[in-house]
Amino acid sequence: MALWFVESASAAHKLQWKVTREVYSVESSFQHIQVLETEQFGMALVLDGIMQTTLGDEFIYHEMLALVPLLSHPDPKRVLIIGGGDGGLSREVLRLPEVQSVVMVEIDPEVVDVARRFFPHHTEAFNDERLRIVFADGANFLQSQATEADKFDVILVDSTDPEGDGPGRFLYTSEFHRDVKRALNDGGVYVQHTGAPFFNPEVLGMVTEDVHRKFPLCQTYWASVPSYPGGIFTFTAGSMGPDLSKPLRELPGECRWYTPEIHRLAFSLPPYLQKLIVRG
Repeated sequence: MALWFVESASAAHKLQWKVTREVYSVESSFQHIQVLETEQFGMALVLDGIMQTTLGDEFIYHEMLALVPLLSHPDPKRVLIIGGGDGGLSREVLRLPEVQSVVMVEIDPEVVDVARRFFPHHTEAFNDERLRIVFADGANFLQSQATEADKFDVILVDSTDPEGDGPGRFLYTSEFHRDVKRALNDGGVYVQHTGAPFFNPEVLGMVTEDVHRKFPLCQTYWASVPSYPGGIFTFTAGSMGPDLSKPLRELPGECRWYTPEIHRLAFSLPPYLQKLIVRG
């Protein structure tokens, strides 16, 4: 009998993946962690019943979250990643030679351990000397960034969804966005995912409304990520200067999804998405 992993995108819609086997399962101090081998997407990481990343399509999400802001910033030397324990985002960030240091703040050490064991492609940058991994609450870490020496050029938020009482909930609040702004250097940028608009349109509206109020420039872009609900997945940026829709240089080496043309086109929003954005 075939095994299926089922995820509820909403009260009226479910997604299913045919599973070859459950590779690993553990209850950490923060969440339930599973590693599943799926027939269509290969190895997959599941947190609290929600598909987070798969070997089959992770490159789309990680390339777009990392490269759009980094290649739009004139000099992204210092980068902060909130979350990102599976390693895929730090891998993409550290492809840029101009990045001098990356701090990755992950609340759950077990996620990093699981990623090292089962997702070596994701974690290939974990041994890069420019990366420092801090096991802490991302919101608390940001509040400690009080001096100029502690600030960042780019802040990327790679968290779980805000639903329920999970560890990602606070990362979508007004208080968090205030602390993000304080932790950015002059001309800095931040990006976080704002979810699948067909099923959680309130997330995009909530974040854009607050970012419009706090930052000189708020921009939303999107990509098509097959393993996420509805296919269309959004990212919202707060900028202290740079226009993220305009790449300033090209990435050395090839990508599987990102190109400068895709970068620019990702900011062309269909009317449906435009109407979900709240402009403070």
